[in-house]
Amino acid sequence: MSFEGKRSLPVLFIIASVAIIAVFVASMYKDIMVLRETVTEEIMISGKLDDKCIIDTSDSIMSSKTIENCDLEVGAKSSVTYKKGLPTAELVKP
Repeated sequence: MSFEGKRSLPVLFIIASVAIIAVFVASMYKDIMVLRETVTEEIMISGKLDDKCIIDTSDSIMSSKTIENCDLEVGAKSSVTYKKGLPTAELVKP
């Protein structure tokens, strides 16, 4: 067996170990970005700053959220979708 063949086995073992650990971590923590729950709800625009709207949602982790490129006025009602725990939301297009 050549020197390169002996070196590739430990490298393969390390890569496999990292992959197994990543799967365990992803399954243990449901707050990983990919696994966050998406919520859609009716809201009212509570504030506006430049082209961003500020809204209050029923999210128990982070209830205040912003909507980028928002042309609605304060007090307007709309549907939004967001991921729990994240600070941004998006308007639902009718």
